[in-house]
Amino acid sequence: MDKMVNEKIAFLNKYTLSSEKKVEFVTDESTILNAPIPEYWKVAFLTDNLEDRKSAILGEWRKYFARELSNTILYLKTYLTNIELMKIGDEYSILYTILSYKTQKIAFYEGKNPLSESNFGKKFDCTVENIDKIIVDFYTKVHNGFYYYPSKTMGLDSAENIDSMADFEWEYEDQLEMDLTSCYNFFSNGMGTYIVLDLTQNIETGAYLWSTKELPKGNLNFWDIIDEWIIIGLDF
Repeated sequence: MDKMVNEKIAFLNKYTLSSEKKVEFVTDESTILNAPIPEYWKVAFLTDNLEDRKSAILGEWRKYFARELSNTILYLKTYLTNIELMKIGDEYSILYTILSYKTQKIAFYEGKNPLSESNFGKKFDCTVENIDKIIVDFYTKVHNGFYYYPSKTMGLDSAENIDSMADFEWEYEDQLEMDLTSCYNFFSNGMGTYIVLDLTQNIETGAYLWSTKELPKGNLNFWDIIDEWIIIGLDF
């Protein structure tokens, strides 16, 4: 293993959130073929050609979110420098290596193995049928979250980090005219700002920019603001 790969693994290991779990890159053909990952991941990682790999992975993004995440997909298409199959403990992820347009710095983003619909649905008080289909498609077809790897923020949260806003105390809670039990965070910037969706509302107007410091700003299009804030993170 060359020095650059060793340095990258040492960096990634700092952020596994467990001293026991170590990062490994999966390149062995038989391991890939037998791994519990989507078929299009297997197609992608059985080729060493980066353009073919990007085409396979981003093709799936476009299949489901060509409009909703158009800016994110274009950014990835343009500035991705590597896509690797990563395993941490027993969990498989894709590691996206992205060259920031603004700063020319490298950023690592993680997209975890998709969930089954039943496992994703366990996060919510309502049935999975009541959650917008495109959100369900992201978590069950593409990734269980997509975010900046070191902080686990600035992207769609993994399911384990999605919470009901009713689970927390807000200083301004008595001023809110809404049922917090149906409001869930799907994005955090790591500094007290969240993108929250009220699952009882239309996805085109039911999102909030939620802050620990001030009243939420509502009536927002969920995918528009997600797409915008992911780009903010990629441009760090």
